[in-house]
Amino acid sequence: MSYTSLLRMRCQVLRLSDVQEDGLVSNDWTVLEDSTRCFLDLNFIRSGKDPIWTPDSGTAQNRSGVLFLQPGTGAMPGDRVKMLIGPGGTFEIKSALDEAWTPTKLHHLECHVTEVNRSFTG
Repeated sequence: MSYTSLLRMRCQVLRLSDVQEDGLVSNDWTVLEDSTRCFLDLNFIRSGKDPIWTPDSGTAQNRSGVLFLQPGTGAMPGDRVKMLIGPGGTFEIKSALDEAWTPTKLHHLECHVTEVNRSFTG
């Protein structure tokens, strides 16, 4: 079984960018990557890296977990991930993307994500 076959979920990677409308600059979330293969684990906490679970973690606006991505994904801290297939919601990448290496190559990327309050996702 390959690692790619474990990435059964799909997401959009969104980045905040400046948009000009009628001479005025505003910010808008634009799609950086569409239908990216990923796996979002809302039950996994990496020891020493991710915040410890608290009783209020079960509420919709602050679910958190670990997002696994393929190498070469252009995601960065501060970007948002909108889940297309998998657990519903939009999540913000809160940590640097950690690289997991085999002895010869980059295997995958992983990062801590927290759900964005649904009233802010538009």
